[in-house]
Amino acid sequence: VVGAPVPPPTITGISSAADGQPVIVPGAFVSIYGANLAPITVDWSALIDNNQLPTEIDGVSVTVSGKPAYIQYATSTQINIVAPNLSAGAVLVQVTNAGLTSAPFATTAQVYSPEFFLWGQYAVATHLDYSACAKAGLLSGVTTIPAKPGEWIILWGSGFGPTDVALGTVTPADRVHLSAPATVTVGGVSAPVYNGAAALAPGYAGLYQIAVQIPTSTPDGDVRVRTTVGGVQSPDNVFLTVKH
Repeated sequence: VVGAPVPPPTITGISSAADGQPVIVPGAFVSIYGANLAPITVDWSALIDNNQLPTEIDGVSVTVSGKPAYIQYATSTQINIVAPNLSAGAVLVQVTNAGLTSAPFATTAQVYSPEFFLWGQYAVATHLDYSACAKAGLLSGVTTIPAKPGEWIILWGSGFGPTDVALGTVTPADRVHLSAPATVTVGGVSAPVYNGAAALAPGYAGLYQIAVQIPTSTPDGDVRVRTTVGGVQSPDNVFLTVKH
């Protein structure tokens, strides 16, 4: 209708962008769902200035308990952010689009909530040459090779908590920037972790990589993979495929 007022943005849900857990972790990717969140589909690829992440894109901004978040991607129904520095506990999230601000949406912040990005029920993993580490045929049009017992692979995730990199910046490639000590089990067996922790991926923000060695005793097939950092374990029912 001509002249009808533009509706304000509405938030209907918030979760981790990796594995869908309903929490916010500082420095982690978070997805915000709703309506009227952004006027067009945009991302930060052309808007990172001097390694600083944008807090506003095309009139769209997000605050978490009053602190500006870093916007990675926005559409009318979803915004992905990297969360700002927060204290653990209840937080309120608001989206502003074209000068109109949503009602506050209540959720919870935690220091740690480690999660793997997923291909369905499988953890996103790569071999050391960054080729896809997964069961054959899992990804359409992509050659996938399962992990081998004894092989070192890289798992990709978010929510591993603070490092020495300032939030809101692209991870520098000067050296390895580690999380708190992290452990991994594969098929219920403890797996060696390179550097004993997850590391921020150089040239990115909010993206962690954790290199692990598949235990030599691991049988062929789908096995559960879990990680723990700061006393918090990643969700169950996430798998890797192993094949001799």
